[in-house]
Amino acid sequence: MADPIIRLRQMALMAAVEATAGTFVLPGAADALEVGNVTITPTEGEEVEYDIIRPHFGANESVLVTRYRKMAFRVGLAGVGVAGALPGYTKLLRGCGMQATNTPAPDPDPHTLFVPIGDAFESLSLYAVVGRNVYKMPGSAGNVKLEGNAKQLPWFNFEFTGAWDEVEVLPAMPATAPVFQLPLGVNAANTRVKLGAKFWPCNAFSIDLGNTVTKQDLTEVDNTEITGRASTGSITIRNTLATTHDWDALIGSKLAFELQHGLGATNTLKVAAPQAQIGKPSFGEQDGLQMVTLPLKFIPTAAGNDELTIRV
Repeated sequence: MADPIIRLRQMALMAAVEATAGTFVLPGAADALEVGNVTITPTEGEEVEYDIIRPHFGANESVLVTRYRKMAFRVGLAGVGVAGALPGYTKLLRGCGMQATNTPAPDPDPHTLFVPIGDAFESLSLYAVVGRNVYKMPGSAGNVKLEGNAKQLPWFNFEFTGAWDEVEVLPAMPATAPVFQLPLGVNAANTRVKLGAKFWPCNAFSIDLGNTVTKQDLTEVDNTEITGRASTGSITIRNTLATTHDWDALIGSKLAFELQHGLGATNTLKVAAPQAQIGKPSFGEQDGLQMVTLPLKFIPTAAGNDELTIRV
């Protein structure tokens, strides 16, 4: 009998929030994720060469002095089907150092608000099944980037780092029951980008939460931590006459920023930043029109941990 082959279209990825950081929690069918562009690094870590001399040429052995695992994937940037319901990616944003506050119906304004935090971070147990091979990753912490381009679908791009565990083999693929909304296209009907007091014709946007994720392996310590955050982004918009907006003159200025995707009652998501500092502009072209890309730094106010929010 030939060895079984691994079919990459037979894959399941799940995530569960851990009660104790690093203690694996087995996810269930309802913890399944709808993801794409999955990259699993089964073994990551630092190698040190055993640097000795010999009376002859030849390579020296290397020793793996720390071992961990990484997973990266994307999730459709979308809202929810019922106002006030938790989006399917809630656990993932919590694992990226964001606190989720849910206001369900019958509140007159049902929604979920995600805000960045500076301590009491939550960790995830990630569970990936690829052709019945199981890759567990307890103690996971990560970062997220939001990206969208006109006439395309927008995405959350997640990258997580966590502990290494031995590969297991299941007798069958697990049952999954993910609850996610189909994302809407980035276009005039669905998307609005506001910088300052004006909505701009936008060709592309990106928002990087900017977490620093550190894998520590010391005596008595073997975990993954979020140790810093510097949120950045960019928008590419139609350029204007300098008498209308002189972007060079606005370098360093801080303007309110807002991205709203989905203009209906439910399948909506809004990113808001009170202070987006404008960086050095650069030019490009789209359909024969000059475009300008504005790099942004999302600066917190004096209150802290408020540089951006995600409202679903």
